[in-house]
Amino acid sequence: MSRISELPDFPWDTLAAAKAKANAHPDGIVDLSVGTPIDATPQIAKKILAESAEWPGYPTVWGTAQLRGAIISYLSLRWRAPLLPETSVMPAIGTKELVAWLPTLLGLGKDDLVVVPEVAYPTYRVGAILAGAQIQDCDDPAKIQGQPKLIWINSPANPTGQIWTKQQMKDWVEYARSVGAILASDECYGEFGWDSEPTSVLAEDICAGDPSGLLAMHSLSKRSNIAGYRAGFVAGDPEIVQRLVAVRKHAGMMVPGPVQAVMT
Repeated sequence: MSRISELPDFPWDTLAAAKAKANAHPDGIVDLSVGTPIDATPQIAKKILAESAEWPGYPTVWGTAQLRGAIISYLSLRWRAPLLPETSVMPAIGTKELVAWLPTLLGLGKDDLVVVPEVAYPTYRVGAILAGAQIQDCDDPAKIQGQPKLIWINSPANPTGQIWTKQQMKDWVEYARSVGAILASDECYGEFGWDSEPTSVLAEDICAGDPSGLLAMHSLSKRSNIAGYRAGFVAGDPEIVQRLVAVRKHAGMMVPGPVQAVMT
């Protein structure tokens, strides 16, 4: 059976009937289905995009030096990460793309286990299906069964809004390292911690200044109202990031140059 045939129905397609019914209500619809920005794209982003339109050559998979430097500074200033080497960061064509293809890019297959949150963004599971990997839903490292190769965590979580405490983040890091798994932390909602302050898996006090085995995913879609630009990035263990770069060069997974300029 093809892996494609194992994919679930696209989540928002399944809401079509409910959306049509809601649209028929005399007071209209309150649409909470897709988390898409509705505020205007910042003027500075539009200005930089226009000014950077002259880009006749191909962009690089690993991003411009200016972009990588900006990402490293952002992670240090905002998320208290150590000053990472340039080889530890890479832009992505929107973070969803990277989430969906990460297991495949890492070379995972049918004998490998991917752990995903119990209530979660569907694309973690989709990525494991595309790679043909096994999947386990678990929110507690002490309850994981088997030997995972990749573990997804998400804080603040989509859709629950749950924020892991610093100790819980440390527990995930400690567990992943104890079993030799890659810990991928989806931090796309990091700026939306209404009840408590989120932290990053790359924060000095979480990873002890060592990004080994860790990846943090970030997105500019909702934070900066540029979902249409498809701008995200991953940072962490330089050895893992460079493995991703090597495969993505073959696949042509490059963020357009003008978008990289906006991200910078």
